[in-house]
Amino acid sequence: MKVYIAAIEGYVPRDVVRIFQAFLEFCYIAHRHVVMDHDLNEMQGALGRFHHYHKVFQNEDYLVVPTFSLPCQHAAKHYPELIRLFGAPNGLCSSITENKHIKAVKEPW
Repeated sequence: MKVYIAAIEGYVPRDVVRIFQAFLEFCYIAHRHVVMDHDLNEMQGALGRFHHYHKVFQNEDYLVVPTFSLPCQHAAKHYPELIRLFGAPNGLCSSITENKHIKAVKEPW
């Protein structure tokens, strides 16, 4: 995924690159098999940078979508606390269960 940052560098505003860097850092920490307290602090820092730079998408000079919101990213702010309570997710993501659900529901018996 880090290839995206090199690919967009120079083609998009610097804050867009920064938001992707913060998001990827958050994702890489969330997918670790072992997450320590200092990792959770890094995760919260990356999330803070992500929310700081997401305002770049609301800039009228290069507005792609007139109404920009972060509904899916809302859950990310709960990750550090949930990892403290339940442990590392070990790379688990919702797409795994979503894929199984789609296969079970859409494929007739």
